[in-house]
Amino acid sequence: MTEIGLASAIEELRQELYLAQDAGAGQQLAFEIEEAQLELLLELRNEGRADGKLKFGVATVGASGSTGSTRTHKLTLKLKVRDRATGGGQAEVGAQETGSWDED
Repeated sequence: MTEIGLASAIEELRQELYLAQDAGAGQQLAFEIEEAQLELLLELRNEGRADGKLKFGVATVGASGSTGSTRTHKLTLKLKVRDRATGGGQAEVGAQETGSWDED
């Protein structure tokens, strides 16, 4: 089982944010991170893994089980969208006209 400690998880998050920051350089719309929440969950299951059969005439006896582990990472980012074309103000998406897309 690969172990990922808290320091490693935060460093991976930091590196991903650097990559996202570099990818967004020069783009009109920028995202400001207001808040980041990182949740690390670990689930361990131990059932012992074995398979076996014992057969006497028409009767068969068997047993089985398994072992495993699960790791779950959840990241929530609260983002604020900034429009660099308007000097970093809030981005607006919309049109001045009212009506439906379906109208001619």
